[in-house]
Amino acid sequence: MNKLAVIMSLYKNDKIIYLKEAVESILNQTYLNFDFYIQFDGLINKDCEEYFESLKDNRIYIYRRLENKGLAKSLNELLKIVLPKGYEYIARMDADDISFLDRFSKQICFLEDNKGIDSLGTWAIEINSLGIEYFRKEMPRSHEECSKFFQIRDCYIHPSVMFRKTYFEKAGFYPEDTYFGEDTIMWAQGFAAGCKFSNLPEYLIKFRLDEHFFERRRGWKHAKSIYSLRKKVNDLLGFGFKARVYALLYFTAKLMPTTILNLIYKTVR
Repeated sequence: MNKLAVIMSLYKNDKIIYLKEAVESILNQTYLNFDFYIQFDGLINKDCEEYFESLKDNRIYIYRRLENKGLAKSLNELLKIVLPKGYEYIARMDADDISFLDRFSKQICFLEDNKGIDSLGTWAIEINSLGIEYFRKEMPRSHEECSKFFQIRDCYIHPSVMFRKTYFEKAGFYPEDTYFGEDTIMWAQGFAAGCKFSNLPEYLIKFRLDEHFFERRRGWKHAKSIYSLRKKVNDLLGFGFKARVYALLYFTAKLMPTTILNLIYKTVR
């Protein structure tokens, strides 16, 4: 039995040019002892389907369904497949990002040396749709720093995370009742359940911001949803006045024009 399962969801808007880079960055990892589980979240593009048919790698396991049910549902379906198989670690990946080839080896080495850590993220180089560097995103390192940071915003870059199986035993699965931010609630569940968090202080993924990234993250619906999301986190974890103020600031920022939101995203962090 391999030590590591990698889980990734794919849906109709994923593009073959990005998908190839994402998949190849996993298959070419220096760490070889893993299996790669992929959920087709509804019908996908024909060229993406043909690409997977062309791959001859017995580490790949593909699951298909006709209906699009969202990221959280897809990840939970994969978790229900891999957890009973006894994998010690589960890593996330998205279909448009790129993992550095030593990502898994470095994350597993850290987790082997730090048995008390339940989940481990990394730093990321954010890139645009052309692959050009946009921003270098550093994240808090220790559990204590992650906990403090989470009072303001997410302490993880979701597709960079590798979980120990104990995380899901303690915190459960992704919530399926959110408009977005299933990862935010997953982190909140983890903190509430006593999971230990950490980030490797190395850039081990390239995280893609496509041309619609900021437009999708603004407007009344998104603003209202992010406020409700942060309120739920604050209530669950007992965060105080400062966290409520930041939730209101997030709400306000999401109502601003895309150009201003872009500037805030790049400078305030």
